[in-house]
Amino acid sequence: MNNFNKKGFIISLEASFSLLMFSLILISISFPINESFKELIIVQQENDLLKIWSKKFPTEEEIIQDTKMLFQNASIFLDEKEIIIGKKCSGNSLANEAMIFDNQLNEKNIRIIVYLDC
Repeated sequence: MNNFNKKGFIISLEASFSLLMFSLILISISFPINESFKELIIVQQENDLLKIWSKKFPTEEEIIQDTKMLFQNASIFLDEKEIIIGKKCSGNSLANEAMIFDNQLNEKNIRIIVYLDC
C-alpha cells in the first residue's frame, strides 16, 4: 500500500511541475500589440469628423483646423481640391469620403486620407 501512495505522489508532483512550467512559459510570452486598434480609432475619428461636418457645413478653414487637431499627416479633398496637412506619404493610408449637402442643397464632396507610415 505504501508503494501505491508513493507512485501517486510522484505523478501528482510531476503534474504540478508541468503545470507550473506551462504557466511560466505563457507568462513569459509577450504578445505583440495589435495595430488594427490604431487603425480602427483613426477610421472612427475620420467618420466623426465627417458626421460633424455634415451637420454644421464648415468653411474650408474650419475643415483644415479640425483635421490638424486629429491627424499629423493627412490629405483632404474638397471637391477635388487637395489640401495636404503634414506630409504626404506613399505607405499605408486610411481614407473616408462623404457627400455633404447644406441648407440650400449645395453638394460638397469631402475625402479624408490619413497616412500611417510616415
